[in-house]
Amino acid sequence: MFSPTLSLLLTAALALAIPTPHLAARQNTTNIVLHVTDFTAFMADPTIEGTQSNLSFRITDPRPDFYGAADCVVPPTYFNLYAISALFDYCGPSGSEFSYRFFETGLQVRRSWRIDSNTTLTGSSIQQTAWTEGSNATKLPNGRVFARKSEWLFPLGKLQTGS
Repeated sequence: MFSPTLSLLLTAALALAIPTPHLAARQNTTNIVLHVTDFTAFMADPTIEGTQSNLSFRITDPRPDFYGAADCVVPPTYFNLYAISALFDYCGPSGSEFSYRFFETGLQVRRSWRIDSNTTLTGSSIQQTAWTEGSNATKLPNGRVFARKSEWLFPLGKLQTGS
C-alpha cells in the first residue's frame, strides 16, 4: 500500500525522467548530417627538406533552420598534420561553431549551434578514412595526397547540451 508521500515522490520522479516533447524534439539527431566536400590533404615526406603539408575541406550543415558552413584549412606547414589536429581545431576563426580532428584512420567533425537564448547543442561524428592507393590516395615523390572526390557524410550521434 502506497502512502500519499511515496506516491507524490514517485510521480515527481517520473515527471523528471520523461523529457518534455520540446527537449526531445531538439535532441532528435536522426536527420542531422554534416557534409564534407573538397577534402584534400597533402602529407609531406619528412625526409625531404623544404616540403610542407597542408589540408583543406569545406563543412556544411544544410538544415534550413540551422544552416552553417565553414572552410577548414591547415596552410602549408612543416609539422605533421596528425600532430597539428590531435585536439579539435576550429574551421575558420577561433571560436567557430565548426571544428575537426584529423588522425591516421579517420576524420572527426563537430558542430555547436544555439537553439535558444539558453541552450547550445554540440554534436560530432567520426568517419574512417580508408585511404587506398590509386583510389583516394596518391604517392608523389615528395609525399602523399589524400582526397575525397565525392561528398562525405557525417551523421551526428548523440548531442550534448550546454549553455
